[in-house]
Amino acid sequence: MRYVIIFVALLLPVQAAALSCLRPSVARTYHEADAATQDYLVVVGRLTLDMRQLPKTSHGTANPPKMTRIKGRLRGKSMAANGFTVPFDQRLTLEVACFGPWCGGAENGQEVLAFVRRDAPGRYAIAITPCGGHVFANPKKSHLDTAMRCARGKACKG
Repeated sequence: MRYVIIFVALLLPVQAAALSCLRPSVARTYHEADAATQDYLVVVGRLTLDMRQLPKTSHGTANPPKMTRIKGRLRGKSMAANGFTVPFDQRLTLEVACFGPWCGGAENGQEVLAFVRRDAPGRYAIAITPCGGHVFANPKKSHLDTAMRCARGKACKG
């Protein structure tokens, strides 16, 4: 009887894998953006979006689209040589990726540190994945300091 139970259990459909992500890192994201062929701006500010447009998941069981593009706006300051001092107020596209049933997300009105891709003059985008992507919610001073160290060519870790 024990063998029958094991055999039946093996036939049951189960979620075989879980999403495994590296811990989000401002330094790693900075290096990724710096190595890209596209132009990036590093911006700290308030992100606004329509939360109803985010992909729908049901705690890892839904089958959402691989990519959902949402219009949003980011208001804040972009990085310059002397810190986050350049006003930034732009509409942009949030590229929300899903890896299987796991999707990236963001909160309306949340303060973020974002690596914003400039696709063309006046056209900006932010990649958001289930593992974080190019946006860090509620950034700490240490996140901003890391981004500045990286931009200045100093030790870029953390």
